[in-house]
Amino acid sequence: MAKAESVMIKDRGTNAPAPLRGKARKLTHGVPVKDLRAPVQVLKSTKLWLDQIIGEKQFKTYDEAIMFLITERQRHLPSDFGIFPDLKEYVCNGED
Repeated sequence: MAKAESVMIKDRGTNAPAPLRGKARKLTHGVPVKDLRAPVQVLKSTKLWLDQIIGEKQFKTYDEAIMFLITERQRHLPSDFGIFPDLKEYVCNGED
């Protein structure tokens, strides 16, 4: 079993979202980068994969690498189009 690696990240000591500083950077997924952080524990092998992604895509943070993985997964999810073939077509009759 791979050894887990614990990384301590600065704790703001509050549950409120951090204010954006100046011109907030936005990632490719359109969510502003905030100074809100949480500790995360990952396996050493997972950290090596994240480091490789950061190097290949020239990201600056682990957050950017993780958000890249999430958005890539969402892009490749199967479509829900046509999962209810017996559903009648919706027609707006002006009362909606």
